[in-house]
Amino acid sequence: MRRFLAVGVLAARPACGGSNSPAPANPNQPAQPTPTPAPTPTPNPFAAACGTPLPSFADSYGFGTKVQLEPTRNRKALNTQPQIRNARYCTSVGIPGLICNTRREDNPERVPCDHYMSGISDTGRPGPNWFQEVNSVLLRCGGVGGVPIEAPDCRLKEDNQYLLDVTAGGQFVACGGVGAPNTCGGCLLDQSLFGRFNPTTAGQCKLS
Repeated sequence: MRRFLAVGVLAARPACGGSNSPAPANPNQPAQPTPTPAPTPTPNPFAAACGTPLPSFADSYGFGTKVQLEPTRNRKALNTQPQIRNARYCTSVGIPGLICNTRREDNPERVPCDHYMSGISDTGRPGPNWFQEVNSVLLRCGGVGGVPIEAPDCRLKEDNQYLLDVTAGGQFVACGGVGAPNTCGGCLLDQSLFGRFNPTTAGQCKLS
């Protein structure tokens, strides 16, 4: 009889001891949130179309502006382009010097390269935002794409964000838009240039 009881105790021991089965989940423990994957950056389409070499934002030297046309005696059309200050870059695109445009005028990459360095303006178009300096305050040149007219003597062109109509002398400034370097370039026009036709537009716009 004693031997039988011993065997019965040994047989029952595993049921009373530890187990390798996982512990039941705690219903009061909050579930761990699933990590949200980081969004994939959207490539800049202008950078892709600009190609190689791609101008660096660190080399942005504002905008170079000139008088493009004189439609009437009292109106001038300004034209601006982003400028790059890097002699190695300038040589590589065939415009030797310390400061240059993004590409040569006849290069099909010129437009997307300019857009890349200029960003998106307040109108939603690629190109710079334009201002007139009045009493040391920059007032927006508007009239297109819902941009209000704040400045007295300038108005945006309907067909091109890089062009500006001006009707009086003063300081006019182009600045990079969204997604571009926050750099600017100015053009100072003397009031004596208005009210008459000028034999040449060269040199009318003084960089500032």
